[in-house]
Amino acid sequence: MRSMFNWRNIPKMMELKGILLAAIGEHPEMPEEERGDLLGECDLIMSFLCYNDISAMSRLHRSASAQMSRQAISIRNSGGWTFGLPSVLMMFYRAPGKLASELAEMDECMPHYYRITDGHGQGAETIMRAEALFCRGRFTDAHIELERAYAQIRDNGQENMALCCDFLAWRLSLCAEVEPELTLEERREALLRQHNASWLNIWNATAAYYHALRGEPERIPELFAQHRLSTVNILAPGKPMMEMIENQVYLAQGAWAKVIGRSEGLLAMCEGMHYALVALHVRVQTAAYERLGKHTEARALLRQALSDGEPDGLVMPFVENYDGLVPLLAQEIRSDLIDRIVELGEASRQRKERNVRPRALSALTEREFEIVRLMAQRLSNREIAERLFLTEGSVKQYVKQIYSKLHIDGDTRTKRRRLNELLEAKA
Repeated sequence: MRSMFNWRNIPKMMELKGILLAAIGEHPEMPEEERGDLLGECDLIMSFLCYNDISAMSRLHRSASAQMSRQAISIRNSGGWTFGLPSVLMMFYRAPGKLASELAEMDECMPHYYRITDGHGQGAETIMRAEALFCRGRFTDAHIELERAYAQIRDNGQENMALCCDFLAWRLSLCAEVEPELTLEERREALLRQHNASWLNIWNATAAYYHALRGEPERIPELFAQHRLSTVNILAPGKPMMEMIENQVYLAQGAWAKVIGRSEGLLAMCEGMHYALVALHVRVQTAAYERLGKHTEARALLRQALSDGEPDGLVMPFVENYDGLVPLLAQEIRSDLIDRIVELGEASRQRKERNVRPRALSALTEREFEIVRLMAQRLSNREIAERLFLTEGSVKQYVKQIYSKLHIDGDTRTKRRRLNELLEAKA
């Protein structure tokens, strides 16, 4: 049954369940302990079909725990727990206004699961709580819960959960004084020694999302930067979130039309699988309509996203895409949610300025600095104009202003080389 689930052959899995239950029924002499172990193991495996429905999972986990006298044999505690996803919250948040009850059910459900799986997925409820606090903009509380999660999983072989902690830690580091346990490169080196492709995919997703948020498309891992996600094996429950991360990469690359073109199908997938938080991110991302002058479409998406985020006070999907939302938010009637988004968005923008922009380039405007970064990618004036929806003449004028402000002289090659040196001299 477990293998059939892994191989996505659910009809065969259900057929085997029927055979198992029939066999148990045909042997009334079977010891009660053995009967309970088999029925409990069956419930445990069936819970995989409820992968993001905590209420349904909880019922099956409690039933399995009550019946079993031994550890499950179908679960290895060192195996993956989130179907290759880097976020527990994005997996389990099913509907606006349900966050508090979902967190409570996770707290109630997981101890039963840990008892019969030797702690498989240990720390999941703590990570989910930390992510929820982060999404509400409560960074100090999120950091405390994150450290609790790291402590829970330390030295117990739960690499999947450590990677989920990393995903939150790197996002949190953009908003607060938080330092992940390992650098991205250190974590990657450690994973390479374990030869686990699924864990490397989680690392790729984390690094891609982090560098996309920082506006560093040149540092995004090749799998996402070159949009080769279809070449790796991703379990079906993991696809919506991985594609949402790919959307964020497209945004960092300035491919607005790509984001818009993909999002209708992605939103339908999220709705079918009850991935409400992923859908919220996708709607915020698709407000990229504004970048193409499609104001009506952009405002409709933003308003739907605000409506979805308001019941649970979810601000970070907006804050992480704040720069693209500023003109849209300015047109909305102010609310507590919008005020909080603007407050955190402005703080994030200032922090990004301090941490990312070299001090030598502090005299440049946001648009001028954006052009400098594109010049560093060896794009021509025409290519930069196409990327930013400007005329080539406007780009030439911007470039002239940049060199003037930075007091850079010489021929074109000399000026570009000096500009790259200043860009790489991070403060």
